[in-house]
Amino acid sequence: MSLKFFSFLVAFTAFFQITFAQKKDSLNLELQYVKFKDSSNIGFKKPRTWDIFRYVPNDIASLGKFAIQKENLKWDALAVGSTLAIIPFDQRITEEADDLGAAVGIWNEDAHYKKMFGLLSIVPQNIPSGVYYIGNGGTTLLLSGMFWGIGKIGKNDYRALNTSNELIEALFSVGVVDQTIKRISGRESPNMATKENGAWNPFPSFSAFQSHTPNYDAMPSGHMATYIATVTIIATNYPELKWIKPVGYSIGSILAFNMVSGKVHWTSDYPVAIFMGYVMGKTIANRRIIKQDKTVDLGIKKTTFKTNYTFNRLNNMNLVGATITF
Repeated sequence: MSLKFFSFLVAFTAFFQITFAQKKDSLNLELQYVKFKDSSNIGFKKPRTWDIFRYVPNDIASLGKFAIQKENLKWDALAVGSTLAIIPFDQRITEEADDLGAAVGIWNEDAHYKKMFGLLSIVPQNIPSGVYYIGNGGTTLLLSGMFWGIGKIGKNDYRALNTSNELIEALFSVGVVDQTIKRISGRESPNMATKENGAWNPFPSFSAFQSHTPNYDAMPSGHMATYIATVTIIATNYPELKWIKPVGYSIGSILAFNMVSGKVHWTSDYPVAIFMGYVMGKTIANRRIIKQDKTVDLGIKKTTFKTNYTFNRLNNMNLVGATITF
């Protein structure tokens, strides 16, 4: 690792540590509260590494529970309805996106990656490969490591450490659901399509899916689901940073266009992925947040008591008594 690269990592971590500075209750070793300018508070328990894996089944079950609740049927209808509405136009949208990418002059290049330390091909060599990498699990892992560093530099900042754990948990939970749906739908990717809008080959065999993955793994987009879950988790844990959502969703739009113009995904692969990523991201983040009323002070529990007074006369003397009940 070069000195310049190491210096960049240190400066980058320090910048986020300052950006995410928080007022917290340092007296409680198991619970920390974050106080915002409007006097509202949210608390975070001391993170436990095992929870990353322990909550995965709950995340999957929560997605199913959310989908069948009456008040959420409108979101189910929006995700499924928009998918069905877009499918007939997928081929045309893909071709026009490809033409637009070629006209811009930077989007029609194939993705290329350079090996780091001669081992893994993870260093993007052009803009399309760089944008595509944003939705890759490696980016979420990098962000998780960054928040872990922030948490440790910040003397066990529970909010940052929980965010780090949640991002890893999202990779597992989203990955399980995404892979399950892919293996059920069996939709061809645009670059391997044998018919207009792609053929559907439901329930391919395990060996067929492993040997010819692009023939079956278009629906839904794992990149988009992972990316939306990542943005949602960070935005939920840091609600005071208003720029996260607009910046995050803008980058997500560029990622979506990149994958369509590169013929990696159809446009209709996105609605279900966005729905899945958002719901699971919210579930994972909210599970660890303890919300407080604006009137609750940090780390201080108010004691309430009642006082009763009594008046008596003894041996020509007036006596006053007081009884305090906690």
